[in-house]
This record gives sequence, structure tokens and C-alpha cells, in this order.
Amino acid sequence: MSQEDLAEKSGIYRTYLSRIENGVANPSIMVLATIACTLKVQIQSLMPPPEG
Repeated sequence: MSQEDLAEKSGIYRTYLSRIENGVANPSIMVLATIACTLKVQIQSLMPPPEG
């Protein structure tokens, strides 16, 4: 799915999605939940694994 498609389906600006993807923006848990719901994945799959 393209960023443009995800933006349209989730109601999140494409430029903000780009900033999230590039690690420039830190999304809220609500934004992550919206993205996860739109992609039909667990929210944990959108976060990097813990270091350690």
C-alpha cells in the first residue's frame, strides 16, 4: 500500500506519514492505533523491538 493510499484510508496526512516512516515524527499511540487498524495489523508490529 502506498503512503497516499494509507493516508486516504486512515485520514492521516501523507506528509505526516512520511515523517513517521522516516523517524522524524513521533506519533501518538492513537495515531499508531489508527495506522495499525487501517493496515489490519497488531500495533506492536509498527514499533521497533526493544533494545537489550
